[in-house]
Amino acid sequence: MELIALLTGRDEVFTSEIKKALKRHTVYPLRTVEEFEDLNTSISVNLLLVDTVSHRLSRMEDLLDRLGEDKVILLYPERPDKMSLEELPKSVYECVDVESIHSELPVLVERAIERQKLKNEVNLLKKARDDSMPIQVPVHSRPDVEIISNREMPLLSGRDLQEKILVSFAKMLNVSFDLRKLFVHFMDSIMEIARVSRMSVMLKDKDGFYVETNYGLDPYIADNMKLKKNSALAGWLAKTGRIMQKPANPADTNMINISSEMDFLQCTYSFPMIHKGRLIGIFNIDNKITDEPFYREELEIIYMFCNYLAAAVKDIDLYHEIWSQKEFTNNILSSMTSGMIAIDDEEKITVFNNAAAEILEFDRADMEGRDLRNLPSPLGDILYDTLVTGTFYKRHEIEIQPGNMPVGINSFRLTDEDKNPSGAGIVFSDLSSTKRLEEHQRRAEKLEAVNDLIGKIAHEVRTPLTSIQTYTQLLSDKYGDDEELQNFFSTTVIQSIYKLDSLINKLVIFSSKPDYNFQGEDINHIIDEAANEISKNIPNGYKFSKQDIENDRSVLVNADKKLFAKAISYLVSGIVNATSDGTEIMLKAGTILRDQLSSVEISIEYKLSGTSSGERQNLLKPITDINTLDIDTLETELNVPICQKVVEAHGGTLEARDEGDKSIFVIKLPVTEITVTGSPIEKGGANE
Repeated sequence: MELIALLTGRDEVFTSEIKKALKRHTVYPLRTVEEFEDLNTSISVNLLLVDTVSHRLSRMEDLLDRLGEDKVILLYPERPDKMSLEELPKSVYECVDVESIHSELPVLVERAIERQKLKNEVNLLKKARDDSMPIQVPVHSRPDVEIISNREMPLLSGRDLQEKILVSFAKMLNVSFDLRKLFVHFMDSIMEIARVSRMSVMLKDKDGFYVETNYGLDPYIADNMKLKKNSALAGWLAKTGRIMQKPANPADTNMINISSEMDFLQCTYSFPMIHKGRLIGIFNIDNKITDEPFYREELEIIYMFCNYLAAAVKDIDLYHEIWSQKEFTNNILSSMTSGMIAIDDEEKITVFNNAAAEILEFDRADMEGRDLRNLPSPLGDILYDTLVTGTFYKRHEIEIQPGNMPVGINSFRLTDEDKNPSGAGIVFSDLSSTKRLEEHQRRAEKLEAVNDLIGKIAHEVRTPLTSIQTYTQLLSDKYGDDEELQNFFSTTVIQSIYKLDSLINKLVIFSSKPDYNFQGEDINHIIDEAANEISKNIPNGYKFSKQDIENDRSVLVNADKKLFAKAISYLVSGIVNATSDGTEIMLKAGTILRDQLSSVEISIEYKLSGTSSGERQNLLKPITDINTLDIDTLETELNVPICQKVVEAHGGTLEARDEGDKSIFVIKLPVTEITVTGSPIEKGGANE
């Protein structure tokens, strides 16, 4: 088992993830460069992994320059760009981003170690070559049409042949998962074996074979070179798995077609690229640049390389497919609105998506790789229960501690190819907004029921109240000489009847939908009507004033003038009930133009000390509990909600503001028409 040194300053969690990914090897964690140098002096380290987060490369230049070629793999938070990779020392074999530790690092380590072994074998072969005698490779002729040259390569020993294969194959292993680099090294290796004038690599797709890369061909011709899947050459290579030399004197139709296709491909030899018994590509070469014939050993080496190339191409395709699936999965996890957490069979968190981090207010990068016990209760318990017992939670509601956050959960168990448990996962959603919506709906239903009840009570009370009021007046006339009785009727009975009548009027408006008589009304006329109503009912200790829109401007709104003016007076009554004597109240209006939409603002300004903005906002909330309210309080509390209801029925809004030491209720209404000095202006044409 190979020894791999890990140079990192991170915690044990990071080291354990590296060990888990490289469980086939011995990983020796080190914290300083000095520790590595001491270890490498006493024990030969096969490979060094450097965590660039905790160890800057600028401080390790001497060490990297002294190490042998392809001895180091760098671990980056994110993979560096191509320019940065080209500037790295020769000792750096490859770079891996931290998120790809489990998928890419084991493969790169295997390739790097294999490359080290191949280099060692090459060095041993070179060292032993001087003491060995040349061994001629026996050659056997092939009588069929694809005969290749039986001439032996002069001065080529068996060790020379092995060395050439090993060196070229080692170059091919060095390309990692880059298909372009793979083809470059492959063609360089072919040119080292035999200097050919033209060559091309054709890969198979759903329609046939196309030229993936070439040397010596005209680019336009290469782009248009294609072979059908059922072509004569492809069929022969797939069936025999042997090298095809262009037939000199084709004796049948099939060989004639093969010869014609090879002329089209501008090649003399075609090599099958076979992977797991299937033809996945064709490698074509033309004659040597010296016009010398090919030696048998040269063709055998190229044939072997084609097999290596086929396996490497499939590995790279598989890697990119897995990487694409991983990116696709990551995109799905990132875009999910529900949280998702998964653990492996060692109870470590492997998936913790963005939604989970947002809902739980955790750092996603910090949670991945940690033990499930770091999750808030009872998420960890549910994951463990699902992993161990196989219990599935469906539409299960829990409260996450601390904070009692309501969450809906579905859990599932992960299994391997043998159906053994390999992990567990949960998908969950924050139900807080849903619960609030349900509560709001319950309150709305309760309010609707209360409104219905109030409407019925108001209707039933109004009729006998009218009779009581009539008989009270008759009694007052009949017993007019009784001063004590007169005082009782005037101060108590009549006032109580008036108060009940006023309350019933408000209850009717509050609990039912009035029949609005909408017309185009001048906002100044509405303000005048409201001011008259307010002046009649406002206590003497208050100072009330109004301010109209400019005299040269008439602003029309679609409104029920009497009911809207009444609503404004109710709002002022609410202010009076919440303030003390001496309060100044001003009613005014003005037009606003924003984004070609004009509206009118009616504002009621006043000073209210000792009351917070939140308490003023509460005045706008509907009444849902009347159990604790007496008649006087109920009448007072209905003022602002009735005003808000009427305003919203007119398509407007009511809100509370604070400006300095003043408190303001602002009513906004859409404008239907603005007229200046008798000339109408289109809606949205005036700018205040």
